[in-house]
Amino acid sequence: MFLNGFAKAKLHLHLRMTRSDFNRCITLSVNAAYFCQKIKNKMFRKRKSPIRSLKIVGFIAFLLIAEGCKTSKVARPEEFYNPDITEVQPSVINLPLKFYKTELLKAINDKIGDMLFEDTNLQDDGMAMRAKKRENITIDINDKEISYRIPVDIWVKKDVMVSVVEAEGALALEFTTKYNIKPDWSLETQTELKNHKWLKEPVVKLGFADLPVTSIANIVLKQSRASFAKSIDAEVKNLFDLRKEMETAWKEIQDPFLLSDEYKTWLLMNPQSIGMTPLKSNGNTVESTIVVVTKPSVFLGEKPATPTATKLPAFSYATAGADNFELFLDTDVSFKEAERLSKQNMIGEVFSYKNKQVRVEDVELYGQGNKLVVRTNLKGNYTGDVYFIAKPEYNAASNKIQLMDVDFDFSSQKVLMKSASWLFKGSMKKQIQDNLDFFLNHNLEDARKAIQENLNDYQLAPGINLHGLLGDLSISHVYVASNAIRVRIGLKGKLNLDVKGLGL
Repeated sequence: MFLNGFAKAKLHLHLRMTRSDFNRCITLSVNAAYFCQKIKNKMFRKRKSPIRSLKIVGFIAFLLIAEGCKTSKVARPEEFYNPDITEVQPSVINLPLKFYKTELLKAINDKIGDMLFEDTNLQDDGMAMRAKKRENITIDINDKEISYRIPVDIWVKKDVMVSVVEAEGALALEFTTKYNIKPDWSLETQTELKNHKWLKEPVVKLGFADLPVTSIANIVLKQSRASFAKSIDAEVKNLFDLRKEMETAWKEIQDPFLLSDEYKTWLLMNPQSIGMTPLKSNGNTVESTIVVVTKPSVFLGEKPATPTATKLPAFSYATAGADNFELFLDTDVSFKEAERLSKQNMIGEVFSYKNKQVRVEDVELYGQGNKLVVRTNLKGNYTGDVYFIAKPEYNAASNKIQLMDVDFDFSSQKVLMKSASWLFKGSMKKQIQDNLDFFLNHNLEDARKAIQENLNDYQLAPGINLHGLLGDLSISHVYVASNAIRVRIGLKGKLNLDVKGLGL
């Protein structure tokens, strides 16, 4: 009965074993039989009970065979991550901003209607006045003030005690608006009527004759200049709502930006501060430079979470550098995305050596310190998991990321040496390395192409276009984060903002 149970145990073990394991069992069975025979002989010499002795011998044999025939399992390497203590170097982006005066003037003239000023009440001060825009406004801007020349048709009605007279004329009004940008980005203005020049001197309409009354009109104009200036002031503030525009821009710049739908590439700017240089007039353009300090990141894979929006920083004038920029950003190649593409390329791949082969069933990536662990699940002459460990590094000579020191982990080596040493001689290790090397560098190049495509006349808002040229891509740091392979890259290039057709 004991022997029948023992035979069943052997049969059960055999069904769970591979051919190589079964061969080991046969050898162990022969050795165990020889060992048991020696124990049996010694026991019988001491005249022990034959039945009891046989049971002891059978039990020892069973333990020996079971221990020798159990299938070895590769231990999973420990997963852990080292904190990255290196700070991302802030990136300073200089965005030269150009307003075209013709477009700006068109927007101003469209916004400011024909009627500039109107007071038809003669009872309060004995005077009524109306000023209508005669021609389009002209403008000039510098870092201190905005100057306007506004040609107007003017109508004046004045109670001169003995009679009420009306006069009409045309003149050019010259205004100057001094402006200041407050810490909250709102515009503070002070407009003054600096000068006026009569284009057509006013005359009184008497029916039978026109009498010039320039002196009266000058008095009226002097009394009304404050009202004129107040009207212009209000229009300027409505036209240039800088705070509203900057708050909208600051909010939008914090959202993840899809660079490429095809390559699933996302850009997160992480802005730290923003400022601008004083405005200056240059021919047909009004120019300034927006200076943004950021700590940007690029993500490959799923859309990153939108960070909690921060408040628009206080306004400050900035000193601009050249129109070039250098971005230092972290590019995350997520394990999930790397696994997805690795599975596409590797699952079903067959690795063979002589008359033995295995097929890849699954792939998993995770970290161990600053090393990458690649789990491959195999089926064939060897069935089970095999783990590779490699260190991602930047190769300056080739300007590429490479997995260095790719090798089987210790537990995999230990098990394979006993049961599938032929795997060491095949091409499996090299093909896995080549596949992941290509994936890392291919995605970095895709990110560069996606950024360049979006710099080609990219519309930030109606009438506002971004132009840029991307130069070199350099890599300074590669390490394994908790959910991705993180690559710190530097991008150099030039940027320019053109503002046309403002929808003011």
